[in-house]
Amino acid sequence: MSTKHFLPDPTHLVHTSLAALPLLNPSLALDSSNKIIYLRPNTLPATQKVSLISGGGSGHEPSFSGMVGRGLLSAAVAGTIFASPSAEQVRTAIMSRVDQFADKEDGGVLVTVMNYTGDVLNFGMAVEKARAAGVRVEMVVVGDDVGVGRKKGGKVGRRGIAGTVLVHKISGALAAKGAGLSEVARVAKLTAENLVSVGASLEHVHVPGRKGMDESERLKDGEVEIGMGIHNEQGSSREVVTLPELVGKMLRQMLDQTDEDRAFLKIDSSDEVVLMVNNLGGVSVLEMGGIVTEVVGQLEKSYGIRPVRILNGTYMTSLNGLGFSITLLKVVDTGIEGSSILELLDAPCEATGWSAPVLAQTWAEQNTATREGDESASKVLTSSGLKTVPALMQQMLTRALESVIAIEPEVTKFDTVVGDGDCGIGLKRGAEGMFIPYTSRY
Repeated sequence: MSTKHFLPDPTHLVHTSLAALPLLNPSLALDSSNKIIYLRPNTLPATQKVSLISGGGSGHEPSFSGMVGRGLLSAAVAGTIFASPSAEQVRTAIMSRVDQFADKEDGGVLVTVMNYTGDVLNFGMAVEKARAAGVRVEMVVVGDDVGVGRKKGGKVGRRGIAGTVLVHKISGALAAKGAGLSEVARVAKLTAENLVSVGASLEHVHVPGRKGMDESERLKDGEVEIGMGIHNEQGSSREVVTLPELVGKMLRQMLDQTDEDRAFLKIDSSDEVVLMVNNLGGVSVLEMGGIVTEVVGQLEKSYGIRPVRILNGTYMTSLNGLGFSITLLKVVDTGIEGSSILELLDAPCEATGWSAPVLAQTWAEQNTATREGDESASKVLTSSGLKTVPALMQQMLTRALESVIAIEPEVTKFDTVVGDGDCGIGLKRGAEGMFIPYTSRY
């Protein structure tokens, strides 16, 4: 757990982070005193008649503020790090920072919030105040986490995690197409009901301005907390596992119908499924690629599921959390022609936090063509006429390669001083490749 931060003051950190968003997207504005990011007036298409608001504690960026933009959220309300915004902040967003569309049939405001006590209370109170003032507003609560089962979750229910972003994207796209509040709210609920997610982390995160955790509370080397929440909440277990073992356990928590405590959603191999692999903030892009490959492979091998869409990136973080989450969305019928789950997911939007660069056409084509063979292998080398003693050549080459391997630490040491530290490793691997075929070593 790193306790080092470029911006150690949590209040300054939140305000400056929000201030960056209008710089990155000119269609956005910031209400600094209420920590609200919102779309500037006259930004939405003339046909739109629903504004979408979400929010929560800071530290989960790009959710929620990074999801504000055309085709997605109309406004996001930020609290302090890992703490809900106040009801007054949310009321201000509903009443004066978005269009209420009171003059349009079935126009209004949809508020979407993750299932955390503070968020549900404060957003719910703001919604009631707005209704009392005559605003037509609906609220959807998302709880997609299966890391905590029914028994432990009790009356509180499942926590909301990264799957919430898919609810935002789908409902935002539907609103952009001109659907009314009742339809947008219904599809948002439908999406939330068909989501399962679970996370895992190698370490807790440190909140700027707070004391670090005691050593006894931290994960030991090699341990993974399965089901850890996005605020360092306890998961279902701490285990020393390899990545394949970890992914297997996570998928079972989402898909095993014999687990009565966690069988929240039935997904069959015949169902269309959207997969999201979300970076909790501190995993390298290189490792995320390996994680995606493992997840996709196990889904097909163990469950016969081949996702129709695969999203990989940083959608909802836990500051710099050294972990990831897996989300599965079961594609169901929205009942609206031309606005299927996939069509809404693929619809264009303009939000800095949303990343889905592959077009629907590319997914539909499912191109499996490859380039095979090696043209250079077919070309015959002509003899130079040089004569050698094979045994002597092999002996000399072996000694040379052994010397290259032996000196690797020294070369690496000096290259670390003057370069990027990879010269010794590169020479060693090349030398080893002369002894052992590449495919037998990996």
